[in-house]
Amino acid sequence: MPSVGGRPGYTFCEVVVLQPPARYLGGARTATPTTPTPPTTPPVVPADRSRAVRVGHRAADGGDLELCRARSPSGSRLGALRYRDFRLIFFGQAVGATGTWMQLVAQGWLVYTLTDSPFYLGLVGLARAVPAFLFALVGGAVADRYDRRAIMAIANGVISALALTLGVLTLSGVVQVWHVVLLAFVMGTAFSFEMPSRQSLVSHTVEPKEVVNAVGLNSVAFNTAAVIGPALAAVLIELIGEGGVFLVNAASHLVIVPAALMMRPVKGSPSQGGILANVVDGLRYVRRAPELLGLVLLGATLSLLARPYGQLMPVFARDILEAGASGLGALNAATGAGALVGAVLVATSGSYPRRGLVLVLSGAGFGAALVLFSLSTSFVLSLVIAIGLGFFSAFAGINSNAMLQTHSDPRMRGRVLSLHGLSMMGVVPLGVMLEGALGSLVGVPLVLGIGGAISFLVALGVAFLAPKVRSLE
Repeated sequence: MPSVGGRPGYTFCEVVVLQPPARYLGGARTATPTTPTPPTTPPVVPADRSRAVRVGHRAADGGDLELCRARSPSGSRLGALRYRDFRLIFFGQAVGATGTWMQLVAQGWLVYTLTDSPFYLGLVGLARAVPAFLFALVGGAVADRYDRRAIMAIANGVISALALTLGVLTLSGVVQVWHVVLLAFVMGTAFSFEMPSRQSLVSHTVEPKEVVNAVGLNSVAFNTAAVIGPALAAVLIELIGEGGVFLVNAASHLVIVPAALMMRPVKGSPSQGGILANVVDGLRYVRRAPELLGLVLLGATLSLLARPYGQLMPVFARDILEAGASGLGALNAATGAGALVGAVLVATSGSYPRRGLVLVLSGAGFGAALVLFSLSTSFVLSLVIAIGLGFFSAFAGINSNAMLQTHSDPRMRGRVLSLHGLSMMGVVPLGVMLEGALGSLVGVPLVLGIGGAISFLVALGVAFLAPKVRSLE
């Protein structure tokens, strides 16, 4: 740790107060900065309206309300990996996400084999969505109050046990669709608590200047898994069946439990009132911050109308492109490859002017690519377009996550990120259910094409009509 004036763990830097003006929180600021020796470097003027002050900031302790902008505007491109606790999150994310992607592919194939119906694919998606609507915001409030690493450990232990149960049922030959639906519901509940704790924990494991890099690298781990997981699932379904894939997923999440417990505890912030009151406070905070509200609403729109394509991919693989299970794995791997490129680009680019504008334009690109994918009947062309789908989806989603972290009050960060998680975990499966049901009536390609066109128009509308979003860095 760097030191100033003989005090280890402190670094002198310019700080941008993340707590917004009092009108956002309904009260005055409570943080009282210390008064260290003035720096020898010129003060840094923030690009936004936040107030810049000189303070002695304790690096990575997670308790202050400031984001330290160090003398160097950004660290090395892999700078966040210098921190032990972030490495534990990073590698745990890579292993667990690989297992999750494998399960999603095998689960979709199992359900479609059992039922022959896109409706049931959507029903399983709905089962995963309902817990997000019920518990994601509560999970964010819990993350702000309690030890996030303990929440991660408990949630991943539950996820492992559920995957083991589904694997045993499948291998024994007694699995039914209602088993899959029920277990998907309980697993969605566990993820509703795990996701906000893990995502908000990232900013507590690195120095503030490395937050964007850390979020990007964490997304690289997830999207690398999105390439490897579906490809492995396609092979393993042929070798050991869907049940064997579920057992592999159980082992992958079990690995995260000791990794989480090895991390240093991160105490939650004292909060007045109960959990539900904390949830309401978080919603009011986002509503009063136009930049955060715009990011959340744009993400929810894309999640409802565009991102459901992934769960409906078995319809394209089997019925439209006639590519079978191996073709399904290839299509998912292609979207994962594009997402990986998008994640690496975010991790290495850092902050730059008008990053918000680039985000909304990438949302428009996502919608346009989905329209093209829905019209394609060529497997090779669909693979190429799938790469673009993955790229635009990841680039928009990861940038949104990073900006929500860097522009939100640390005391509210779990609740803010729970809205992002609700968009990804709740709105996406809801869209799967909606588009799956409509696809059963008029065809999945037509429904996805319309969803892509609307996403394109909405993203362009945000680009022109929401100046606070497009001016974010």
